[in-house]
Amino acid sequence: MQLDAKSLILFIAPAILFFGLIYVYPALSTLSLSLFDVANFSFTDATFVGLQNFSSLMTTPLFLLSLRNIFVIWLVGGIVVFGLSFLFVALLRTLPPWPRNFFRAAIFLPNIVNVVAIVTIWTQYVYNPRGGLLVGLFNALGLTDLARVQWMAPDMVFWAMLVAYLWGALGWFAVIIMAGEETIPTDIYEAARLDGAKGARLFFDFTIPLIFGVLKVAVVMWTVTVINLFAFVKAFNPIATSEQTYTPALYLYELAFGATISGGPQQVGKAAAAATILLVLVLVAATIVERLMRRERLEY
Repeated sequence: MQLDAKSLILFIAPAILFFGLIYVYPALSTLSLSLFDVANFSFTDATFVGLQNFSSLMTTPLFLLSLRNIFVIWLVGGIVVFGLSFLFVALLRTLPPWPRNFFRAAIFLPNIVNVVAIVTIWTQYVYNPRGGLLVGLFNALGLTDLARVQWMAPDMVFWAMLVAYLWGALGWFAVIIMAGEETIPTDIYEAARLDGAKGARLFFDFTIPLIFGVLKVAVVMWTVTVINLFAFVKAFNPIATSEQTYTPALYLYELAFGATISGGPQQVGKAAAAATILLVLVLVAATIVERLMRRERLEY
């Protein structure tokens, strides 16, 4: 049965209306607000300043540092997350179903733990300089220099936060990769082994190409997640945020709610400009990943 144009419009109109109200309208409103100097959410005394908010942000050292931070998290964290995910695939693939499911659930477990709980575990137990896990471990191994490292000090806090964040985020992406690998028929692996493929060759010539579509989706999700990273950073710095751990989303938040949070001035117009930059960054980054990882779909 073929629908005419009017019927098609009738069916898709609710979805388009919903998308416009929930996504397009707020985005356009934010873009419009970013062109004004607005002191607070009462929107009184709004002054049109054009692109001044954007130029101010791009010359603000703290905002530029926040952009650098999410790039480092994306690059270094991505290598760790997907590297470990593929390692888990290789290690768990040969196990029987029961232990494989058990270890997969264990890997995923940190992802279902509340963000505040994860941060508390790492800041109050693992990184605690007075009897924390790392202090006890390094002292037991005789590595006294490492035991004296202040992991929450300004020069180390970014990397300490990154390790804690990766511990909590790894499970989600690892399970996605493992689920993709489990869709590959065992017959393909058996045929490849009969042809002499094994080890790294089996992994790079068969596993990666066959789950490349799943990997692309996971990389896009990782990119969007990192660019919008906020809750974990805020929980890691509950009182005063260390400059070394700022992300654009956290910087936006403090611009918008500065007077409420820290007693500083609210800058709603500049916060809207930061939100617009984040939106563009997400769209550009997702498009780049999509184009770079474009590949013909393999059928099996």
